[in-house]
Amino acid sequence: MTQIIGHKLQLQWFANAIAKERFSGSFLLVGPPGIGKATVAKTVAKALFCRNMTSDALKPCGHCECCVQVDADTHPDLIQVRKPDDRANIPLELLIGPPESRMQEGFCRDIRLRPFHGTRRIAILHDADFLNEEGANSLLKTLEEPPPGVILFLIGTNEQRQLPTIRSRCRIVRFMPPTGDDARELMLRRGITCDRDAAMNAIELCGGDCEAAASLLSGEANGFRMELAKQLTARPMPVVELIKNVTIYVEQAGKEAPQRRDRLRDVLAMATATFRDQLMQISDQPEHVDMAVYRIDRTIEAIGHVQRNANQASLIESWTTDVARGRA
Repeated sequence: MTQIIGHKLQLQWFANAIAKERFSGSFLLVGPPGIGKATVAKTVAKALFCRNMTSDALKPCGHCECCVQVDADTHPDLIQVRKPDDRANIPLELLIGPPESRMQEGFCRDIRLRPFHGTRRIAILHDADFLNEEGANSLLKTLEEPPPGVILFLIGTNEQRQLPTIRSRCRIVRFMPPTGDDARELMLRRGITCDRDAAMNAIELCGGDCEAAASLLSGEANGFRMELAKQLTARPMPVVELIKNVTIYVEQAGKEAPQRRDRLRDVLAMATATFRDQLMQISDQPEHVDMAVYRIDRTIEAIGHVQRNANQASLIESWTTDVARGRA
């Protein structure tokens, strides 16, 4: 069983609720990418399905048939939905079935089926940030009145990215980025060897995004990051050279679109960190603050476009041109 790093308060709350048999309803787990929200949700699922867990601790055995099935994503009472890599949002048909068979297939229908084992079903909707309005609205009744014995987890990065109607129907559980030895351990699990200060600094620079932080600490990325920071802070900014270097670095991630998308997201996270550092250095120069703020906002906006599968070549060119200009 994978040991969860950090999140002791959240785990203790779930353990107490389960022990007191007061655990039910819908939960929205929010926090930066890669910090363990989905792992916590699956651990809760294992705890509820485990045949050997004691009632006073959130410690599933990890060895019984149910625990093994949860780890393998094959437990019949664990329902999960994710955004397909080739789609900008979670398709409506994954939630309520295709037009010709609405509510006869999909996430909401599967939730209402009788459990195969025991009395519980657990549903995890990953990538809740990518629910469009129609998809979110299709969930409202299920979230407000889940069937008896059903626990729903929605996993996102920020509660403000969810519709107010979603937030009001869920109990919000917030997760914070790891610090200290936890930060270093999380990087080690991702194959990055570094000290705790380097791990914490990278996570902070990436706004808590542990996936981006791990990429930032890799040897190849570190060299590129230094060159990127040099170009982004140059006066004037070398637009043509910057576009070329970013494009080459993104293409080196491989031929698959998801890999290139992740690489471009990492580039933009590095750029955000560079512009934040720049903003701190010029905080006593009001005439330049607006420019730095604009560059940060434009880069964060570009990250959103990456996640929505925007054309990468066009995005790199438009983003670079915009931040070089430094104003709307």
